[in-house]
Amino acid sequence: MNQNFLTIHTTINDIETKQDKNLNPYFKLSLQEHPDYFYAFTYNLPENTLKTLSESPHKLVNQTVLISYEELPNKDGNGNFFKVKAIELV
Repeated sequence: MNQNFLTIHTTINDIETKQDKNLNPYFKLSLQEHPDYFYAFTYNLPENTLKTLSESPHKLVNQTVLISYEELPNKDGNGNFFKVKAIELV
């Protein structure tokens, strides 16, 4: 697995809880100034990131954050997909 993750400073506009086709939960983040969505997969997130997203996601909306992420291949061409590795308040 590639260990060279990318990082971005941004503001979170919205967080939506979703489920994949296997009914695994994940979070869909909408970011200010970045029209593509970031997907935070719960089974891959560090404990502190998962705890923040699960217990108080509303506290992250409108907060400036530093997101570490990995870009995922997109086979259907509907925008870019990103696997969030960590979210830290700035």
